[in-house]
Amino acid sequence: MNPDASQKTRIGQIYQSSMKILFKRRESGLLFVLLLVGLILSLSTTTFCTAENLFNVLKQVSLVAIVAAGQTFIIISGGIDLSVGFILGISGIIMAYLMNAGITPLLAIPSALITGVLFGYLNGIFITRLKLPPFIVTLGMASITRGLVLVITKAFMIPIDNSFVLALGQGYLGVVPLMAIAMLIIIVVVAFLLDQTVFGNRVKAIGGNELAAKLSGIKVDKMKRYVYALSGLLCGISGIIMAGRLNAGNPNAGLNFDMDSIAAVIVGGTSLTGGSGSIIGSFLGALLLGAVRNGLVLLDVNMYWQTVATGVIIIAVCALDRMTVKKEN
Repeated sequence: MNPDASQKTRIGQIYQSSMKILFKRRESGLLFVLLLVGLILSLSTTTFCTAENLFNVLKQVSLVAIVAAGQTFIIISGGIDLSVGFILGISGIIMAYLMNAGITPLLAIPSALITGVLFGYLNGIFITRLKLPPFIVTLGMASITRGLVLVITKAFMIPIDNSFVLALGQGYLGVVPLMAIAMLIIIVVVAFLLDQTVFGNRVKAIGGNELAAKLSGIKVDKMKRYVYALSGLLCGISGIIMAGRLNAGNPNAGLNFDMDSIAAVIVGGTSLTGGSGSIIGSFLGALLLGAVRNGLVLLDVNMYWQTVATGVIIIAVCALDRMTVKKEN
């Protein structure tokens, strides 16, 4: 047999198997929906498909996508977190407050990350030690962090003039927003953590069957605390970027991030019962919701109808995913 023909055959087989694996993944269906929505919006308005607007969409979804990555870990583990937006907010406020108090940014910026990790870890502690439902614990933590933000700020913004933080929120590398680059790096790292590490496999095992995970030697409570701490860390990163984008620590930063992140995770195909899901799916979910909202703004749709449309998209995509899963089974 001709060596060149044999090599081409092998390449063809590899390509076919790769495509087969790709299109078995739930993300491929979501990507198709995203492209379809993009096509419809491109035909409906002349400004949607411009480079400036597409990068603007990336900026709009960056923070939600980062928070949704942490929410994905939590939901896969069988939990939920309603405090993510307020942890984001207090992380940025702590950083801004310390900077205005004369603390060097080299200490103030890590303090924002530590704040996020601390409140996330506290969620995990209360859930595992007190055996309380994650819904109740994180709802309470949302109220605590929101209250602390108002106590610290007296409901006023705390201005920020640090060039590094401002660059993260407002800077560009060429034409690409730095916050979008930060988001993509974080998505890749966290996706690797979930899909290619022992930690990620244990999180999936806990969400799939917690009792079986315990019997197999996994320290379930310890892992849950780590998962909530990881989510807190990602909220801390988002809080820093948000402060840079707004030029201040804003007491209203992070509002609605709990619902937006959960919506992105659900649209991305993560099971609310735990055990399965993907970071890439959550990213595509955030991107789809962001693209729809952006397109509706460009089409001058009333903001109240935009909320209705977002809900319809969530239900429609989840229903489509459900039908696809049943067909595969």
